Amino acid sequence: MPRPSTDWSLLDDTALVLAVQRGEVRAFEPLVDRHLGHVHAYVALRLPVAHLVDEITHETFVSAFRMMDRFSAGTNLHGWLRTIAGNLVRKELARYHREEHNKLGYAAQREVELAMAEDDEDVSGEAEALRGCLDAVPPNLKSLLELRYRDDFTSDVIADKLQKTAAWVRVTLHRIREQLRRCIESRQGGPDHAGT
Repeated sequence: MPRPSTDWSLLDDTALVLAVQRGEVRAFEPLVDRHLGHVHAYVALRLPVAHLVDEITHETFVSAFRMMDRFSAGTNLHGWLRTIAGNLVRKELARYHREEHNKLGYAAQREVELAMAEDDEDVSGEAEALRGCLDAVPPNLKSLLELRYRDDFTSDVIADKLQKTAAWVRVTLHRIREQLRRCIESRQGGPDHAGT
């Protein structure tokens, strides 16, 4: 005689956790449904990039499912999920900062190369285009660039000085860099010019 199907959504978190720990994979779905909004909001408040919020939220539940055998049924599932999400957010922010540091290292190296090769027509053209593009940057954004690249302040220090969030500083710097890149490319005749 077949077992009657279980309506997992009627069970509380503890019963669902115990069912998942026994191997009832379908019992995890109502846990996701119940906690998805809270985890998503928690991540969204810490990361300003929508696709990363979705990725970290998804990875939180994947990690929770994989580690469900370590969770003590009857304890705070919401807090456990938030801890997993917080660890993933910290990992992503550390990756982002490493990447930004590498970009800055490349930018500094490129600046030295530009200074050393001023006789080279393409390089001096690029430097001239950059100077022209920087002249078009509004003063408040130019001061943001100076704080970051001339004074070498971190996003957190700049945020304190400007009374903004560190996320705002990072996003704004990213947008300015993208605008400068597009401006240089347009002044030099398009994105393919740099490689010729």
